[in-house]
Amino acid sequence: MVCEDRCGCGAVCRRIFGRTNKPSDEDTHDETIPVTLTQLAEARDVKFTQVLDEPLSIGSHIICTGTPSEDLPWFAINVGVGDPESGRGDIAVHFNVRMPQCYVVRNTRRHEKWGPEETTAFRLFPFKTDRPFTIEVIMDEQQTLWAVDGEHYCSYTHRNPNPSAAAWVQVAGVRDATLTINKTDTYPSLAPTPIDVPSRATIDALPSPTEPESWRPNVIAALSNGIPEGQQIIIRGRLRPLLHSFSVDLMDAARDWPQPNVALHANVRAHVESQQSRQLVVLNAWLGAWGAERRQRTARLIPGTQTTLKILRGASEWCVYSDDVLIGELEYRVPPSVVKGLRIRGDLYPEEIYICPVSNSPVVEKCGC
Repeated sequence: MVCEDRCGCGAVCRRIFGRTNKPSDEDTHDETIPVTLTQLAEARDVKFTQVLDEPLSIGSHIICTGTPSEDLPWFAINVGVGDPESGRGDIAVHFNVRMPQCYVVRNTRRHEKWGPEETTAFRLFPFKTDRPFTIEVIMDEQQTLWAVDGEHYCSYTHRNPNPSAAAWVQVAGVRDATLTINKTDTYPSLAPTPIDVPSRATIDALPSPTEPESWRPNVIAALSNGIPEGQQIIIRGRLRPLLHSFSVDLMDAARDWPQPNVALHANVRAHVESQQSRQLVVLNAWLGAWGAERRQRTARLIPGTQTTLKILRGASEWCVYSDDVLIGELEYRVPPSVVKGLRIRGDLYPEEIYICPVSNSPVVEKCGC
């Protein structure tokens, strides 16, 4: 399995952004809660199928609504080919919500055989019994993206069969399910307008009353004025106790899809050779495709603690600092003025994000390897 970020890293790891949505040390769910065969059979029998009038293509947008019920502990959205009623058709994408275990499985079934499951997600399990949900699915060239209640949840890379060959979409295990299939230019369509990153006069200035009181994990924020020359972006936050990895992207638009260009992708990977004293830092840019990576083992982050990241707009490169230590530099591959959005994903939970001048910031030389 490769990194779900499609960052070109080649990492053999499905948890590149740190969060499997199976229960962990931070959750209290019991994965051994029994589900009877009768309940599963009943969930499969409660189904709604919509035949596609035209093939799915880039920009196809599926919206499913419904309410999980206590007596149906399992529900699924299937995008498939063949006969949907026989139960033997191929399923290009299977999105299976398992309520008692509190995680979501994605998979593909071909010739009545299932492939390897995927269970990672960018957020905690969002479904609750008797609470309505809205799931959005967007079709891209190489993957489908899934959002729950207006917030991106996961992605799933196409396998064989490809969902572009699908003949139907089916919801099973939800009695009040609705399906709408059309085209869209935005995803998630229910997402609120991104918050604009505020500016402060100095790095130590107090926040203004208009600043957000808190920032959500895996946030996408707008940089309407970009990062002006001589300025830096500050991200203060908490690291997950079981630190795996996180990324910060400077993009030309504040959105998940259509995929924006990424002027700077800064990825800290604590899971790679985690016995070493410093974490791996990978820097890159996405301009229709990933470019050449810059790698250095320079970060020394302590899981479960507060940290401060700084990204400085330098004379000819982006400079990335962690707690005043330079951990990486990436030369400009596009003009820095194109940056209009910020995305944070993974095991860094932001508490403060703002822009301020560089001049009063301490500079410490990059630690050696």
